[in-house]
Amino acid sequence: MEKVYLQEAKDFIKQYPEIEERFSGCSEEEINDLQEILNTKIPASFKEFLMWFGKGGGRILRGTDYYYSYLSGEAYEDYKEEGIIPHDHNLKKAGIEILNRNKFDGIALLEDSIVFMCHQGYVIEYIKTNEGENPPVYIFVEQGDWLKNGPTIWAESFSEYMINMLTHEIDSLKKIGQL
Repeated sequence: MEKVYLQEAKDFIKQYPEIEERFSGCSEEEINDLQEILNTKIPASFKEFLMWFGKGGGRILRGTDYYYSYLSGEAYEDYKEEGIIPHDHNLKKAGIEILNRNKFDGIALLEDSIVFMCHQGYVIEYIKTNEGENPPVYIFVEQGDWLKNGPTIWAESFSEYMINMLTHEIDSLKKIGQL
């Protein structure tokens, strides 16, 4: 039997069926395609996320480059065709650019990584594919101590990251009266 890494996060979100009902997961075929596109093996905890709501999370992380269409590059196709971004643009290249412009070696730091989130061109989150099936999550933000120290561990595991992220997102939705 396959290990379940995200059970705590799944149990948490069940309290908010109006949120969870908008979750849309990837198919096995899409995950296999994504492994080919990214040219890497996807850790089990990240696969579990992809199958759960990797194609869309409704109001969760709205406005952030986060889901399958960004990981696969599909979301950028119109921008590529219009010449707005380079034809080889993807989340990892965006991460490398952000790190490089801040005097860090983006290629070395993101080796064996999946950059799964980019927000407004100044924040990235990523996992390293060689750090186990439930790897730590790293973050870099173009502000504060990150500008001196570079990327830091944001969560000790992807499962911890998911519960923290979902808790934060739900709290934010409550604060703005959308939940």
